[in-house]
Amino acid sequence: MHTSFAKRCAILEGLRERTRVATSEFYQKPNAIAPPLAPRFIVKPIGGNIFDVIERSTGKIITERFGHNNATTHARELDAKVQHSKVKQFGRTLSIWALCSGVILALFALFDNHV
Repeated sequence: MHTSFAKRCAILEGLRERTRVATSEFYQKPNAIAPPLAPRFIVKPIGGNIFDVIERSTGKIITERFGHNNATTHARELDAKVQHSKVKQFGRTLSIWALCSGVILALFALFDNHV
């Protein structure tokens, strides 16, 4: 790579990093509302009124649907299911943590009575 081009790339990457830092600092201020996140699933036409529902992060085709309304509805349902599963996972983790801490406290109480 030519040296002037490499310098330009390094400068641009530094500016991008400063932009990311400034943006994150801005949204940490009070009364600053962060923009909504991009949807997890996108709908792409493949022809003949058939649409693919694609996971945005991996590019993997999840399903095919006939009709745009059916495809977008299914993509919204999948996105809601992912959000709901995150809440379920948090609840499950919290209940396991509470159970383990209760067992540990019970064991401490049991050993305290015997000593």
